[in-house]
Amino acid sequence: MLLAFGVASCGGDDTNLSEIGQLGKDTSNANGCASCHGANGQGGVGPGWIDLAGAEREIEAEGGGTTTVVADDAYLLRAILEPEAEVVVGYTIQMPVNALSEAEAETIVQYIKELSSDSE
Repeated sequence: MLLAFGVASCGGDDTNLSEIGQLGKDTSNANGCASCHGANGQGGVGPGWIDLAGAEREIEAEGGGTTTVVADDAYLLRAILEPEAEVVVGYTIQMPVNALSEAEAETIVQYIKELSSDSE
């Protein structure tokens, strides 16, 4: 179950992150996520996190082809905890399996949500 917290608009500005959003950013940076997703979620060799929450993502479908999913809380949590489950189309480097707990991953999901311009 995903924890519910108040959300503030962020756009990459740390001053607007909630306490949980800041914890998510700190957790992601401390666990190497920033090396691919960017120190502020801007992306790089991995998909960007800015405006990701609620957006449609094209992922590789099981057995070939692609399918579209919505980056909701469940998708984001699964993408963090089971990175091999759904691979975003267009990225050749697969996210490594990590040792994050579900609670840690939930803070990162909150951070990603706060990077959305419509998170107010």
